[in-house]
Amino acid sequence: MLLPAKGSKAEVKGGSDSAHHYREELRRTIMVELSKRSMVQYSQLTDITRRLIVLCTVLTMTTPAFANSTSSEDEQTATQRQITQQVKANIEHQISATAQQQHWPAAENTTISIRLPSGSHRLNHCTSPLTIERLDRRRYPAGRLRFSVSCEQPQTWKVTVQADVSVVLPVAFASQTLTRDHILTQQDITMKSIDIASLNREFIASPSHHLGLRVLRQIRDNQLIPLSQLSPAYLISRGDKVIIQANREEFSASMSGIALEGGYHKQQIRVRNSSSGKVIRAIVAESGQVMTLF
Repeated sequence: MLLPAKGSKAEVKGGSDSAHHYREELRRTIMVELSKRSMVQYSQLTDITRRLIVLCTVLTMTTPAFANSTSSEDEQTATQRQITQQVKANIEHQISATAQQQHWPAAENTTISIRLPSGSHRLNHCTSPLTIERLDRRRYPAGRLRFSVSCEQPQTWKVTVQADVSVVLPVAFASQTLTRDHILTQQDITMKSIDIASLNREFIASPSHHLGLRVLRQIRDNQLIPLSQLSPAYLISRGDKVIIQANREEFSASMSGIALEGGYHKQQIRVRNSSSGKVIRAIVAESGQVMTLF
C-alpha cells in the first residue's frame, strides 16, 4: 500500500483547499513510489496507469468516512444478532417437528453453532421478519446445514448462512444378529447415545413403536437397526399351519395346509396341501386362513 511521504498530512480536515492539498500530497507520494520502483516519469506513464492513480486517490480519500461511522457498526451488530437468533429459532422448530413426527425422546444434548458469511456486519438491520429457506438435503436437521436468509425491508439483501447442529439421541442397535423375517423384540435391541449429525438415514430412537416388525434383511450384531430394513409382520408366516378355504359358486370346501412363505392380507403365497402334498397358490384372508384361486 502506498502511503503519503514523511511530513505530509494524511487526513482530510474539510474544505476544498484541504481536499485539494490532500490530493496533491497523495499524488506526489504515489509518483515518488512509482519512480523508485519502475524508474519512469509521470509523462511516460500510459493513460491507463494515470487513471489508476486517480482511482487510488479517490478511494483513499473516502476511507476516513467509513472509519468515522460508529452508528452503522451498532446496526451491523444488531443485524448479525437478528440473523443468528432467527436461524437458530428455525432450526429448533425443525428439530421439534421432526422429533414429534419420528417419535424421538427428549434429546440428551443439543448444540447449534451459526456461522455468518464475511461481510454480514455491513448489512442493514431488517425491519421485517427474515425469510429463511433451508438449502441442504440432509434427512434430519442435524450436521452441517445451509440456509438462505433474505430481507425485504427497508433494503433488500440475501445471504447464505451455515449452521453446525449436534443432536444426541438414544439410537437402537442390534444386540445380536437378526436374520431375515425375524420379528423384532425388546431383547433384540440395545440403545446407544449417538450424535445424529453423523447419520443421514432412518433410525429407531423409540423402540416401543417398532416392536413386532419383521426384519427384511439380515442385521449384524452391534449394527444400527435401520428403519428401512423393517416391515410390518406377516399375517401368515412361513411354516404356519393354515386352513385352505375353497369356494366356487355353491361349492365350498376346506382342508389343512402349510404356508411355504409369509404374506400380508390379500397377498398371494404358496401353500402345500397337507393331504395331497400338492403346492397351490392362495390368497391370505386372515391369520391362519387362505383362499384358493380358481
